Amino acid sequence: MKTEEEAIAEAMAAHVAGVHAGPTLGRDVRRRHRAHVMRFRTAGAALVTALVAVTVPALINSGEPPKTPHAATGQDQAVMDLVTVPDVVGKPVAEAVETLKQAGLVVEDPETATDTGSVRVQAPAAGEEVTKGTNVQLTVGQEHSVPQDLGDLGDGRKFGGIHVGYLPDGLEWGKWSGKNGFGKTSYTTTFVEPGQPEGYYSVQIVVFAGEASKQVAQRLARFSDQGAETLDISGKEAYLTNVTEGGEVATDTTDNSEGSTSTIGWTLRKGLAVEVYISPDYAKKVDAATELKKIAEGIESAE
Repeated sequence: MKTEEEAIAEAMAAHVAGVHAGPTLGRDVRRRHRAHVMRFRTAGAALVTALVAVTVPALINSGEPPKTPHAATGQDQAVMDLVTVPDVVGKPVAEAVETLKQAGLVVEDPETATDTGSVRVQAPAAGEEVTKGTNVQLTVGQEHSVPQDLGDLGDGRKFGGIHVGYLPDGLEWGKWSGKNGFGKTSYTTTFVEPGQPEGYYSVQIVVFAGEASKQVAQRLARFSDQGAETLDISGKEAYLTNVTEGGEVATDTTDNSEGSTSTIGWTLRKGLAVEVYISPDYAKKVDAATELKKIAEGIESAE
């Protein structure tokens, strides 16, 4: 004679065995944000439990064996209420949060929701289809209270006495520039992939003028001794290597994410030298050495 607990366990197993997901459900769920996946699985588990709780008493009372498991129909499968993510990049935070709320989405981070400034990046991106109630992550950038060190550079290609002729496809000026950060009379700016958060870069170029240019000549000699590749850039000797945060040639260049940056440097003319860097993240998407050579070969003196 089976106990009541054993009968309930068998009934639950039989019912769950007959419920399965549709052929595209796994693919659809994997495309969602991780937090949403967990919410969906929790909801699914609750649905199955509720169905079993209703079905088990009838099976026990009738004394009949469980029915043969069956394939799930459209009525058995979970229905997701999808919404399209609106574009809130560039909007003030308060307006962005309200727009997302009207679309049935949420911003769960209380600090972001009450921040000032404008939205620079959103995830999921505008146009994606997600379930109602999905959390949207916002990257907020404060409005600059002072102008850039080098002012408005337009497309960013002309600064510090040089002109940048070549950049990898898809990059744009990062709307940031610095002065004297690499020694007195040094100038720098960045180029980024559209939508990159503030503070990130894909390509950074530094110009060393006057006394600062001697740094590059000194590194050429030191890096050559450390095994860096040397090559010709428009008739000038250059170094091409991965440089550690400590300013030395990296001994292991198999993974740029381990604290080293793809770098090329050379003296453009007397009193004017240049270094170009490709970020570790961007180096995973492109042939860093090839792109650095092309950028270097396209840089000319603007004076």
